[in-house]
Amino acid sequence: MNASFQEIRALNQELESFYAELEHFSNELRYIYSEFSQRLSIIAEGYDENTGNHIERVGELSKYVARKLGLNEDLVRDIEYFAPLHDIGKIMIPKEILNKPGRLTVEEFETVKKHTIYGGAIFANSERLEVARNIALYHHEKWDGSGYPYGLKNDDIPIEAAIVALVDVYDALRSERPYKKALSHEEAMRIILNGDDRTRPEHFKPEVLKIFADNSQKIKELWDELSKNQEGFLKRFLKTLGDINLD
Repeated sequence: MNASFQEIRALNQELESFYAELEHFSNELRYIYSEFSQRLSIIAEGYDENTGNHIERVGELSKYVARKLGLNEDLVRDIEYFAPLHDIGKIMIPKEILNKPGRLTVEEFETVKKHTIYGGAIFANSERLEVARNIALYHHEKWDGSGYPYGLKNDDIPIEAAIVALVDVYDALRSERPYKKALSHEEAMRIILNGDDRTRPEHFKPEVLKIFADNSQKIKELWDELSKNQEGFLKRFLKTLGDINLD
């Protein structure tokens, strides 16, 4: 009996050691994916010069909304990592179109819309990058089916994409672009909740819209805090390189 008990204890200790090692590698893998996401985000921000701190704000605000929805922490973490990559497909779009002042032509807008397809293709065929793919491919789909590229509606849109869709619109409304002025938080929320000639509340998943409505002040505070640092990922990265002694 004692020998059997000792064997069981030894086996249990081996299992505990195995799971500890597995957890270590899991944490390492999460770190690698986080680094991967940040470096791709640097590429995206450097390519689209007008986004400023847009990608960082989208990541942080999407994480906040995901937590408020009570999503699994692993999914929350993936959303935080991969939401900044929602527009990575724009590296395939001509810069003269992306940075054009004024309205795009119909043909130019059709070209820009393809960034979702390109972004989805970057993350295709990888189960671990499914959240990244869903965000890049579907973040312009709308709850009422009027979005692109596929006109998905309702819960056919993955939750991670539905979150980024609203956060992306909010940040775009609050940000200055070559073709528009920046709006205040109050103006942006009015458009999101009541609609205008381009944006309607029925474009967004109701649960995500409710998070924005119920936590409006916190959303404002987060956005304002994240906007204080205007350097952005690319400038901070280059600054970091400048601080490294390569001799």
